[in-house]
This record gives sequence, C-alpha cells and structure tokens, in this order.
Amino acid sequence: MSENHEHAAGDSVPELKQRIRELEDVLNACRLRQPDAPAEAVRELAESEERFALAVRGTSDGIWDWDIRTGKVFFSPPWKSMIGYEDAELENVFATFENQLHPEDHDRVMATLNDYLAGRIPRYSVEFRFRHKDGGWRWILARGRALRDEHGTPYRMAGSHTDVTERKHAEEELRQARRAAESASSAKSAFLANMSHEIRTPMNGVIGMSELLLGTDLGETQREYLEMLKLSADSLLELLNDILDFSKIEAGRMELDAHEFDLNEVVTEISQAMGIRAFQKRLVFLHHISPEVPPRLIGDDGRLRQILVNLIGNAIKFTHKGGVTIDVSMESQTADKVMLHFKINDTGIGIAEDMRESIFEAFTQAETSTSRRYGGTGLGLAICHDLVALMQGRIWVESQPGTGSTFHFTAAFGRTSGVSLKPRSPRIKPLLTARASMKVLIVEDGHVSQIVGARMLEKRGHVVSLAANGREAIDRCDKETFDAILMDVHMPGINGYEATARIRKTEKSTGRHVPIIAMTANAMKGDRERCLAAGMDDYIAKPLRSAELFQVVEQFAARSSTPQNATASPAPASPAPQPQIEPPPFDLAEFRESTGDEKLMRKLVAIFAEDAQKYLRKAEKALTARKAPQVYESAHSLKGMLGVYAARKALTISSELCEYAHAGDLKGAQLLLDQLKKECALLGAALLAAFEPGI
Repeated sequence: MSENHEHAAGDSVPELKQRIRELEDVLNACRLRQPDAPAEAVRELAESEERFALAVRGTSDGIWDWDIRTGKVFFSPPWKSMIGYEDAELENVFATFENQLHPEDHDRVMATLNDYLAGRIPRYSVEFRFRHKDGGWRWILARGRALRDEHGTPYRMAGSHTDVTERKHAEEELRQARRAAESASSAKSAFLANMSHEIRTPMNGVIGMSELLLGTDLGETQREYLEMLKLSADSLLELLNDILDFSKIEAGRMELDAHEFDLNEVVTEISQAMGIRAFQKRLVFLHHISPEVPPRLIGDDGRLRQILVNLIGNAIKFTHKGGVTIDVSMESQTADKVMLHFKINDTGIGIAEDMRESIFEAFTQAETSTSRRYGGTGLGLAICHDLVALMQGRIWVESQPGTGSTFHFTAAFGRTSGVSLKPRSPRIKPLLTARASMKVLIVEDGHVSQIVGARMLEKRGHVVSLAANGREAIDRCDKETFDAILMDVHMPGINGYEATARIRKTEKSTGRHVPIIAMTANAMKGDRERCLAAGMDDYIAKPLRSAELFQVVEQFAARSSTPQNATASPAPASPAPQPQIEPPPFDLAEFRESTGDEKLMRKLVAIFAEDAQKYLRKAEKALTARKAPQVYESAHSLKGMLGVYAARKALTISSELCEYAHAGDLKGAQLLLDQLKKECALLGAALLAAFEPGI
C-alpha cells in the first residue's frame, strides 16, 4: 500500500472505524455459526470500507448518508468543511441539515424532499443557500437517491452536496450584464430612431428641393453643381439606411416580413430600374429566370430586392465595359419550400483572392483605394451576408482580377398554390398615360417639408392643401373631402396618430374613408406597423422621393370618397362616342424626371436610333435562325433601353416579345417584332421632334 494510501487510511474518520468494527463482529459471529465461511471475508469488507473512506476524503463534494428509520445521518468531513466547520463541531442528525437552510429556501427544499420520498417526483435535485460558520451564505446543489423496501417505502437515502456559489455569482453577473446590454440596446435603438428623425428631416429639404430645382430651367454649370449636391445627399441617405439596417441586424432585431409575391415581377422591376444605370455606362444588362422556378413564392421580397439592388449596383459600379447578367435557378426543393440560387455576373475589375472572404465583413472593401475611386462604406455586402443568413442561405463570390466577378447567394422561400403565368395575347392595347388629378391634404408642421411635398404633387398635376398640425387637419376634414392625406406622425399638440384616430371616428358616422398615408422621418423596425395599426393606409419615409411619393399617393386615385351607404345616383346618359386619341410614343415629363439632366437627355436622344436598330437587327437575325434564347436576349436589352425613354407602348411590346421568346413561340414573337419596329420608328421621330435645337 502506498504512503498516501496508508496516510488516508490512517486518517479514516471515527465513524467509519466504528462501522468496520461492527461489521467485523457481525462476520465473526457468522463464522462461529458457519465454520466453513471464507477466512478473508472480514479483510475484504475492511478493504471495501477503507476504499469508501478514501473516496469520501478525496472528493470536494460533501457526502451524506441518512438512515430514515433511525434519523441518524452520516455527514462527511468535506460536507462540514464546505460550510466552515470541523468534523466534531456538528452533530450527525437530520436537524443539522435543516437548521443550516436559508429561511427563504427552507420550505421549498423540504417540499422537494418530501415530494421525492413520496414518489411524486422522479429525482431529488435542488439548489439552496446554506449558512456558513462565518455568517455568510453558500449556494449548494444537493442530489440524492433513496432505497425503498418491497412496499416502496424509503428506508435509506444517500447523496452529495456540491458548492456552486461561484457559478451562481457568475450567473448573477451574467444576468446583470444582460440587463445592462438590453438597457444599452434600448438606448441605442432610441438614439438611432432620434438620429434617423433628426437627419432625415433636413435631408427631406435638401433632396426634395434638389429634385424640384432639377426640373426647372438651369444653366449648364448650375445643373452640374446641383446634380453633385443631390448625389452627395443621396449618398448620405444610403449611408444612413445602411447604418440603421446594420444596427438592427447586429442587435438581432431584424426580422423578415414573409408574404406572397411574384418573383418575375420583382426581378423585372429591379432590372428596369438598374438597367438605366447600365445603359448610361453602355453596358449590356440581362436577366434570366429558369422555367422550373415557381413564379409565386412566400418570403420577404423587400429584403430580396435590397440584396439584389446592392449586388447589381456594385456590379454596375465596378464594370466599365461588357455587361451584367442575373440568373435565377432552382437549388433544391421540398413539398413546401424551395431553395433558389441567384447569380450576379459582371465583367468588371474583379476581386483579389485574399479579399474574397473579408469583403462580407462590415466596413471592409476590396482595396484601400476603393473608397476614393468608387465610394461606398463597406456595409452593403455585410448587410447582404446577414440578410441571406436570415433567409437560410449563404453568399459567396468567384472572381479573377481584371476579368470580373460572380456573386452567388441562395435563399429559401415557401411555396404557394399559385399557377404559372400564361403567355398573353399578341394583340397590343394602347397604354393610357393620363393621370387623374387628386385633392391631397398635407399635414406637416415643418415648413420645408410642406413646400417639398406640395411642389412635387402640384407639378404632377394634383391639388394640394396644407395643415400645420393635427387640429387643423381634423378641422379641414370636417369641412372638405380629400382623395388622400399625407400625415406627419410627429407634431406638437395633436400628433398624427391622434389625428388619424379622430378622423376615423368621424368616418364611422359618414361612411367615408379617406386614405391616410403616414409621413415620418423615423425608419426603425415597427414604425410602419404602428402606423397601420393606428388606422393609416400606408407609410412613406422622409426624405421624400418624387417617384415613391407619386406611387404611394396615386395608388388611391381610383378609390372614391363617396359614402359607402349613400344611395347611388342615376347613371348619366352615355356621351356621344369620341374618336380614340393614340397616346404619344413617349412621356416627356417622365423621361426628364428619370434622367434629371438636360444634357444627358439630348445625348440619349442622339444615340437612340443607332442602339434601337442594333437590337432590332439582332432580334430579326435570331428569329430567322429560329434561336429563341437570342431573340429573348435582344428583346430584353431593348426593353431595358426603352424604359429609360419612358416609352410605355414600346416597352409593353418589348415585354410581350420577351415572354413569347422565353416560351419558344417564334410565330407570336415575329408578330410582336414587326409591331416593335413600327413603334421604335415612331418613338425615334418623336424624340427628335421634342429635342430639336431651341426647344
């Protein structure tokens, strides 16, 4: 036996020695009755008890052994030293345990013990505070098991005590840290909301006035300076939006708004919008959605648009010749979910190998000179990375410096019961471009915001009234009817929420319902939901952009403010048939608004005929060769170009041509191409006439 072993055995507690002697006496008595009993029985029992003593002394846990029938309890020396006592200082009775319990924990611990002994819970495990000899309290984890007789009655129970004071202190520190973090996060969110409001309010004036000024007659130098001013303001707004999004993601507060949407519509709208940038750089811009991809999906199309716009915008920014393509295909699918694979390919400057992973980190760009040459904050790709993760996908890039990049990302969407879109009839109907004038009330306490909103809508042909606060808005609504109300939500006195509630209360008796659009500089999570919950019909964030403002307001143009319970008036006599007036080939106001630059408009007019004929010839050649994919590419390129010119009818025909080429219907495609040639000829003549020298 080793020295340590002998030492441990020599230090065996008196209780164990006494138990060994008792067992020796029992076995000796058995030997007298049974002479042939094993001679080594006593020695083996002694060694067993000795091993038990070593285990008791060697563990940091306290061991206890309770004889329920007699009430006698064995408490190991570590059990007692755990709370500061020597072995002889505490009596080995059950009352010793009970008396050390914290008064606030006593009843709970005893109830747990009784429930276990009665068989109402499967195990005994409980944490409590135990009184230390120095007067303090130690946290103890007690665990134990009972032995039961044939009737299930417990007669003995043994277990251990573990000191978990340090763990409990760490847990408390963690709770305090979590509370502090939550408090800091709330303060951060409040700061971001206030910052958003304070910055967006003056930016509303800067951007809005810039748009209004760009629509007036300006000298070349004035226009150049103003465009630089607007570009800077747009960059500042983009930075603000990125910071807000990144902060929400970082705080774990970014959530997806899942609903049904049309994927074809999303990709087409983005392509038309981004195609203007590509066209201005003379880049080819194409997109393709695999036929196996369901047209209707369930997901957050807003966040999908954000990812695509960011990646496509980067592709166009870093590409100087060649083009950009978007490809959407099926990655995998189940009965209720599809995983789509998006690819954005460009022929731009490319990305070095050692930067391909780090570009998805916040505030990181592919090279140190990027911010000077191309601008940007390095947040866009980090936001895309986190949004893709929220969509249960991943994002990566393949690239070679000097030859271009392909950004890939996957995203999961739910399936719908929607049916696939069928090819439309080749008969093209004239597209009406006339807008109905609306009577709009702007409720806004800021004078600059009043002017910006009013001038934008008045230039669009709408009639605008103003109210400086909620009280004025309520009074105006009592006396007049409006087709729509733009309601600022933060105003002194009666704010936008209260004013909306009072207007809605009045409408219950009249049966009217005027569309109310929330107008706020806040852009944090929950703002839109709060506005809709308050009875508003839609939401627009400041600073106001004319295109977005018109879209939000004019969606209510067809709605009537006539009381729902009013008796219908007799229908007026049908007017005499009037000759149908063919709409002009393009909308000059929209063309001017989309470019915002007279010099650029004249340049686009000068190159229209050459570019249009190039794509038309390619489409004709592909049709002759019966190559539908090439027809589609040519028609799609032409469609992107026509969108820049606000040529509604030509754009509609080119969209139809894309659909027929995609479906492989070359006969229908030929009919549409013939119509498109005629319409492009009319468009070219109209553009030249509108931009003759001196006009």
